[in-house]
This record gives sequence, structure tokens and C-alpha cells, in this order.
Amino acid sequence: MSRENKTMYTLLGLLMYSPLTGYEIKRTIESSIKHFWQESYGQIYPTLKKLVDQELAVVHIEKVEGKPDRKVYTITEQGRQEFINWLEKPIEKIPIHKNELLLKVFYGQYLTVEQNIEQIIQYRQKMEDILQTLNTTEQFLISRKKDDPHFDYWMLTLSHGQSIVKATIQWCEDSIDILSNK
Repeated sequence: MSRENKTMYTLLGLLMYSPLTGYEIKRTIESSIKHFWQESYGQIYPTLKKLVDQELAVVHIEKVEGKPDRKVYTITEQGRQEFINWLEKPIEKIPIHKNELLLKVFYGQYLTVEQNIEQIIQYRQKMEDILQTLNTTEQFLISRKKDDPHFDYWMLTLSHGQSIVKATIQWCEDSIDILSNK
């Protein structure tokens, strides 16, 4: 069985909102879903071509004075239906989450306790930075997007991220306590 191309659905989902260029798609990902989903330009542009080839999207050229032409992609009705069909499918398997810190902790016996604690402290700081970003995003959405029909769904994904990060920060603190008492 071939792997399903989730990049295709990421792009179709973004095109459900509005027509976009490849650059705008990347920028939108970076400003909205990057904490739980990422795509590179190397994934975006070939997938846009496939969407057009499969008639799930169309592309039109916009002339921009003094700049290169812009390729703007718009989802087709067939693309909308493909996207909705994918949304309706149940999740079949949970992906394995790769975490370099956990890999290092697993092999922590080869370092000193202090080195392990330092790794966890640095990781906790990164998680606290992410939590601050998520909290800022929450305030932005509440202040500017509360009437948007997508608001509740955006808040659900944001809340998931906040919960995971808070739990990770708590795990860091618990782990530091455990290692400090060795």
C-alpha cells in the first residue's frame, strides 16, 4: 500500500481558504500550522504541479509590473471533494514522534547527571518559548478572529499544542527533580 501524500491535503486545505501562490502557501504554514505541521518549498512546488495535473487545482498567471509573474493556484470542485473525502476518513495510525532529547535521555547513563540536567533545562527553555508563542497566537486570534467561522477549530488545534507543551514543561521539571536527587 502506498503512503498517502499528506502534503497534498495540506495544500488543498489552504487553498480552501483562498487562491495562493507557492510562496504564500509557505508563509501561511509558517504563520499558522508550523507547530504541528511543516512543509518545505521542495514539497510544496512539486505537489502544486501534481494538483494541477490531477485537476484538483488550477493555476493562472498574474502579471506584476517590475516583478516576475505570479503563479496563483485555486482549488477546483474536484479538489474540494478530494479534500472533504480525506477529512472524513478516520486516522488509521498515529505517527511516531521523533524527539532528540528523549533519545539522548534514553542513553543518558553515558553522561553525567549534570550534563543530562543541562540538556533538559535547555529543552524546557525552548518549550517555554514555544508556549509563549502559542499564548501570543491565542491572544491574536481572540482579539481579531473571534467571528471567523474557523475560530473554534483554530482554537482547538492551538489548545492541543498548549496542552502538549505544558505537559512537556512539567515532564522537564519532574525529570530535573528526579535527576537532582540521584
